[in-house]
Amino acid sequence: MHIGLHSLAPYFIYYGAIAAFLLSIFWKPQIGLYFLVPLLPMQTARYWIHTFLFGEKLVDILLLGVLIGLLVRKERPIFVFSPINKIILLFIGFIYLSLWQGAFYLGGDLPISVQDPRFSDWKNYVEMLALFFIAAAAIRTKRQMYLIIGLMCLSVLLVNRDYYSTVGSRDFSQFSYELRDAGPLGYAGENGMGAFQAEFAIFLIGLAVCARKLVLKLGLCAVALTSIYCLELTLSRGSYLGFLVGIFIIGLIKERKLLIVLLVILATWRAFVPNAVTQRVEMTYSDKEGLDSSAEERVGLWQDALQIITQNPIIGITGTGFDTYQFMKRRSGYSDTHNYYVKVLLELGIVGFLAFLFLLRVVWKLSLRLYREAEDPFLSALGCALFAMFGCTIVVNFFGDRWSYLQVNGFLWVLLGFMSRGLLMIKEQEQQPIAEEAEIPLSMSSAPEAFLG
Repeated sequence: MHIGLHSLAPYFIYYGAIAAFLLSIFWKPQIGLYFLVPLLPMQTARYWIHTFLFGEKLVDILLLGVLIGLLVRKERPIFVFSPINKIILLFIGFIYLSLWQGAFYLGGDLPISVQDPRFSDWKNYVEMLALFFIAAAAIRTKRQMYLIIGLMCLSVLLVNRDYYSTVGSRDFSQFSYELRDAGPLGYAGENGMGAFQAEFAIFLIGLAVCARKLVLKLGLCAVALTSIYCLELTLSRGSYLGFLVGIFIIGLIKERKLLIVLLVILATWRAFVPNAVTQRVEMTYSDKEGLDSSAEERVGLWQDALQIITQNPIIGITGTGFDTYQFMKRRSGYSDTHNYYVKVLLELGIVGFLAFLFLLRVVWKLSLRLYREAEDPFLSALGCALFAMFGCTIVVNFFGDRWSYLQVNGFLWVLLGFMSRGLLMIKEQEQQPIAEEAEIPLSMSSAPEAFLG
């Protein structure tokens, strides 16, 4: 889709990716991330180069370039020490075993070929998680974090410009499903667009409440407001709830005034949103008709998935296998349970479900730890923003799979890599004498405090 770039944009992306790939190997590994990160949510923009040689492998190739660059520089370990490393690696291995189990359950091809759709889905899922390791290894200073967060903001502004140009002229005086659009996020869908906007808006607000400079606060809030406006137009009820929970979390752990703002929003929201938004929210449930058709269908999907589990105790323990539900064709037109936690329980069983919950718990706990333990203002702000963003992510996944899409959660895993790096910075500062801090590559004192004043 058009995002206001020149008609030569496909050539810029394609040849820019080649240059970034080579520079990552022979100069600085982080160059590939600088180029890739802004493109993560722009699924439709990445479609532009699918006709070019290996164009559909843009993400793979850029990550490979960064990885090779890290390997040829022995002073940059691939796995930066983090309490979450083993958990993610074990989870990746577990879902691959589950991928094989799913092949036997479905009676289909074995997952050994990239042509197999389930293997391809597993690869894309793992690639998203790999962003965590690659970002933590390649991004070593706060300067580099500042730059990537700035590129994320630029990317979001482009996404929002395109989204508004698509839906802004539509009549939101009455709700209609035709009003909804996925925008540049492509196959992530309208609800995926809503989840992306909610999560990143919460992240920016989390940074803004911690910022010291007024100009910075206003800049972060300005970008966040564009996301909030686009979130409103997605007509995604689950994303609305996720956003409100994110505001509540920030108010609870950092800025109490936001709790008052939240109460004001809940009391007056009808006066500030288009009528279509009001209708969309209020149609969820009525005393006369009960749940609306969309919400009722979701409940039916959950019940159907849980029925599969209860009918077969073995499935309840081991699951049907990774990425199997969409191939079961249980309910016409639906390839998802519309609740990611139900999907995980069905496909990975109780064992996988508990492992997934443990992963969520550790990530959330580490982000809170970064916020509380970091003496550096930026790292503390990063922890606060991530803690609230992750809370929003947890909520939106109750209403569908928003977890598995790179265009929705690519930013999240890069930022979690920053969290890992930030915790390492704290650890190394504690181990080094203050007099030597200026000589430490990872020293927090080596980066300016311009971001937060």
